[in-house]
Amino acid sequence: MHRPRAWDWIQRAAPPAAGEGHAARERSGGWRRSAWLAGCASVLVAAACTGTLGSNVDEQPGGEQPGPGGEQPGEDAQCAPRLARRIVLLADLQFTNSVRALLGDAAVRADQAPDEKTKPFMKKGIVVGTSLVRTRLDAAAYAAESIDGRFEQVTGCATDGDDACARDFLTRFATQAFRRPLGATELEDLWAVLELGKEESYQRGVMLAVEAILASPSFSYRTELGEKGSDGVVRLSPHELASELSFFLTDSQPDPELMAAADSGALRDPAEVARQTERLLALPATRRSLSTTLLAAWGISNLFGTVKDPGMFPEYGPLLQASMFHETELFLDATLWERGADVSELLTSRETFVNEPLAEVYGVEHAGAPEEFTSVTLPAEQRAGLLTQASVLATLARTDNTSVVARGLFVRGALLCLPKLPSPPESLADEVADLLNADMTERERAEARAQNSTCGACHKGIDPLGLMLENYDPLGRYRETLDGEPVDAKIETNGILGMFESYANAVEFVDAIAQREEFAACLTRQLVTYGTDDEQLKPDDCQVESVINALPEGARTLPAIVKAIATSRALTERTEEE
Repeated sequence: MHRPRAWDWIQRAAPPAAGEGHAARERSGGWRRSAWLAGCASVLVAAACTGTLGSNVDEQPGGEQPGPGGEQPGEDAQCAPRLARRIVLLADLQFTNSVRALLGDAAVRADQAPDEKTKPFMKKGIVVGTSLVRTRLDAAAYAAESIDGRFEQVTGCATDGDDACARDFLTRFATQAFRRPLGATELEDLWAVLELGKEESYQRGVMLAVEAILASPSFSYRTELGEKGSDGVVRLSPHELASELSFFLTDSQPDPELMAAADSGALRDPAEVARQTERLLALPATRRSLSTTLLAAWGISNLFGTVKDPGMFPEYGPLLQASMFHETELFLDATLWERGADVSELLTSRETFVNEPLAEVYGVEHAGAPEEFTSVTLPAEQRAGLLTQASVLATLARTDNTSVVARGLFVRGALLCLPKLPSPPESLADEVADLLNADMTERERAEARAQNSTCGACHKGIDPLGLMLENYDPLGRYRETLDGEPVDAKIETNGILGMFESYANAVEFVDAIAQREEFAACLTRQLVTYGTDDEQLKPDDCQVESVINALPEGARTLPAIVKAIATSRALTERTEEE
């Protein structure tokens, strides 16, 4: 006997394309696979999805109502929305976390679940093609099959229960999965799936309906279609804002309390958005997720893909990599969450955590079992916060040497969000390779680049930021000499950030830069970018500046920044498409 799958139902009961009626649906055999591939990726297609299972429309009564953020003008009233109305694909981690939130760990194949530690900062490289569609359809089928054996526990219905119980469960489940109420037509289509599966058994009918829900674009996508106010600005609906806020803070579904605030319309009030944000920020899972977002913004997980020359660095391997990464995790947790410190302390703190292998890298004493992480104070003249941690320094080094360029670009981009500089022209590829292979110190290579008319203009804004880190070898160990010669880490800033100063080393530079606004603005920009998928955002754009201006005096803590972002217009407002 053929066992029906959600795809069988999708072909029969999913929405037609724009302008198609019932007859057209019958001719086409139902919703075409290309409709999923497009994912209702434009507002016109989204409108065509209205009213059926798989819809992306938040059905809210009341017409033009003020959305979250209200219509009250503030000091950022002239800060126009940057982003158009759109539909946003969930990242793989967000999709998986949402399945897990709905049906538990058993619903996710452990060998296919993305690693939270290595989540990408942006969705670059994700292509909504056949492969992604098949992967998510298979994940939906696996999740639905996981209900077998725990049917009563998951659904609250007996395995031979009645339709009333099944419909009650499926209504609640679909509402949670789609992160919004369902329309009447959607429910009718869902009951059709239930009936299709019941041709085999009652339990199979419920499981098929669950699979169809998780296979729907309304689960894999969230909408930012909004509600147009009298001022012409589109503001996200409460359910849309609940989804955006939850995936920004937790990389997962809105929890029941946040959904209730959306259902009641309370999220139209910025004060309620702030309250919900504060509540979520108190949860360990939220804090862990936000810390991981910062690690992703800085590219720290790239550490796991690095290799070192085993002859030069025999101690370097998975164990030391994991220790380096975990040190930075613990450092963020202690600095940002336990102490609630100003974010600038990420650059200046000498307090960190080491196990025995890391203690050897840092040259400090370690008390406790070899694998146990304990707090230590690193030498003030050698270390200053994140930039001089082994996880960063080892990632930004070659297999057998340091990399002035990689380290300089990290300081420019990840920490300070300075404008990107062009890559060298392909015509210089051989010259660059020869320079890297030459028997020279990193400073000598930098001097050679400075003398090249093509390379010098850009590298004067990169190389000083890398040269100041030459006191740290490819593992991040501190050194004062190299090949018997003193290491020269002194730099001239050459107008970087408008500064024309000299610094003896990275510690001096970091202590100076921590007193300025650039790092806090860059960190804020990274978080706004992650929350909105706006990769073109700059630290001096009004969407970032308005967040910083909204912070209480002297309160550049991560919770304060996140709360200001959550209530900002960058998250809540969109423009109408041209």
